[in-house]
Amino acid sequence: MAQTPVSWSREFTLCGKKLLYNRIHFNNRAERAVEVSIAFDFLARQESKEKILEIGNTLQHYENTLSDILGIRHRRIVDKFEEGPGITNIDIMEIDAEEKYQTIVSISTVEHVGQHCSPTGKYGMQKQASDFEAPLKAIAKIYDLLAPGGHALLTVPFGRLTDGGWYIQFSSDYLELLVTSYGIPREALAVSFLKYVAMEPRWSNPRQLWVEAQAEELGDVRYDNFWSAARAIAVIELTRVERPFVFNLMVPPTPLQYRRSRLAKSMFFLLGLVRSWWKLPG
Repeated sequence: MAQTPVSWSREFTLCGKKLLYNRIHFNNRAERAVEVSIAFDFLARQESKEKILEIGNTLQHYENTLSDILGIRHRRIVDKFEEGPGITNIDIMEIDAEEKYQTIVSISTVEHVGQHCSPTGKYGMQKQASDFEAPLKAIAKIYDLLAPGGHALLTVPFGRLTDGGWYIQFSSDYLELLVTSYGIPREALAVSFLKYVAMEPRWSNPRQLWVEAQAEELGDVRYDNFWSAARAIAVIELTRVERPFVFNLMVPPTPLQYRRSRLAKSMFFLLGLVRSWWKLPG
């Protein structure tokens, strides 16, 4: 665990803008401390509040009257596995290509697309083999679902390229494939980064410190399997531009070196069992 700072701030900065840390208790030991605020700020900035799609049921756990003020509670929520009111249980790749959305948001979801199930077995599917580039295909699908001039925001774990079994941690080389392999126009893509610095030594809803970073600083950052936590994230914004785009899944995989740790996977699987037995929050 990183060294505790002398004082904690209520705010963090992203792209020169100050945002409040999320302090809602639910699943808030890691990157949700910043992702939730980033997502709601993104939605607040959108002029149109029509045709909003959320991929992965995340924000429903944190919204309150703010969602009514922003006019976003009516959004469509798609989640393949999590069941609940207002959630459509389909795979992102099965969304009708004729459907177009002005705004799409997805928080720490696409990194799990095409990978194995979570350690507890609660989410995902057992697979003989993962498709390491399935998260990139999911992002290309999101771009394809945008209406002209539409905007999307996604967050993913970032650092050393990692096959974590149930997730892929992105790297700079991996992100670059969105342009070079999957054809998303470079001018449609904007990426910023945050890195974790410190956290209070407590299990439930600890205060955290995150700071802006450059991709070059994060090449050796590893995913924290014990805490099930990203230690850096990429914040990806997509804008549907006029340049023609062809959504193509028949792309040969690029040979990249993925870090794999059987020990880390085994340890996190055991932690998942402990959480299930003691009914600790995931």
